[in-house]
Amino acid sequence: MSNPLRIQLAHNPADAALISQVFDEVWSVKTMVSPEIITAALHNGAYGSVVWDGDEPIAAAFALVGKSLSHTPSELNLHSHAAGVVSMRAGEGIGAMLKHHQWQWARENGFATITWSFDPLVRRNAWFNMIKLGAQVTGYFQNFYGELDDGINAGEQSDRVLVRWNVLNSKTPQSLGLVDVRDGDVVIATPVDIETLRKVDKQQAQQWRAEQRALFLDAVHDGYQVRGLNAEYSYVLSKGM
Repeated sequence: MSNPLRIQLAHNPADAALISQVFDEVWSVKTMVSPEIITAALHNGAYGSVVWDGDEPIAAAFALVGKSLSHTPSELNLHSHAAGVVSMRAGEGIGAMLKHHQWQWARENGFATITWSFDPLVRRNAWFNMIKLGAQVTGYFQNFYGELDDGINAGEQSDRVLVRWNVLNSKTPQSLGLVDVRDGDVVIATPVDIETLRKVDKQQAQQWRAEQRALFLDAVHDGYQVRGLNAEYSYVLSKGM
């Protein structure tokens, strides 16, 4: 039987190297985020953590200090650059535990919001971020990071949606429900499992990217914003939210 999971905050170069090591395992890449960058960021108030099962590191997160997203300059934002769980421990709720730890740390350290990005094609991430965690989509970005070469996203265009998680005015994170489609809304579908589709039918996966991108760009251009997810796990965009 494994030991109870514990989360350890990162403070020093050894911790930074461990976070970098976990990220490399999760994304099947070499030096996704260099330990030197993590160390420098931690020294300047950033967030870093590692989840341990006994003496085995199984997840990690890293977030940067960012400028205010409001008209109040003193309200800091924490941008979560990466958070991941090793594949053998996926689906155990470890990701949620890690994000809630990050939220509590942000609250205790005076951050008003947390932001991060995710691939809008990945349905399970949309549900996790928007419904389970209660983060709100604030923008859509075409090829945000350029073309990636890690083990998960190699050769893919890095379209992303940015989400914001409110911290300042809540005692705990608030999950959100699914939304209904109203007259005049734009509905943008997600594939059931884009990660498998990329392995078995790359052309169809790329078609999903192109079609979803065109819909997002048109909707944003026309003044629509993402209001939530519906029961089919499609994005629902509205005007005048």
